[in-house]
Amino acid sequence: MSRLVREGELRARALLEAPVDSVDDAGSLVRVWQPIASVWTKIAPRRGAEVFVAGEQESVLTSEVVMRWRPDVASPMRFRVGARALLIRAAFDPDGQRRFLVCICEEFAA
Repeated sequence: MSRLVREGELRARALLEAPVDSVDDAGSLVRVWQPIASVWTKIAPRRGAEVFVAGEQESVLTSEVVMRWRPDVASPMRFRVGARALLIRAAFDPDGQRRFLVCICEEFAA
């Protein structure tokens, strides 16, 4: 990121969610997503690629999501923007001043 984002550039509303794993009645692992907060973000796509997951070809879009700094954001949380789910792969403070948090996210599509 060449420069830090200005407050007015955080225009996309996203729901920050954390995974909660539990076991259902049949003994299977079930992952549900618990809402943590609604946050303003700037989402910028960075690259796209085709990958094979379990023998199936999928598209993956890597995006950079910038938000106001929060101490509780980490992988494997995700952002939900409408029908899109952006999985957080890395989160870091770009200048060490706790103003913004940059999240590198992946979005998969079949």
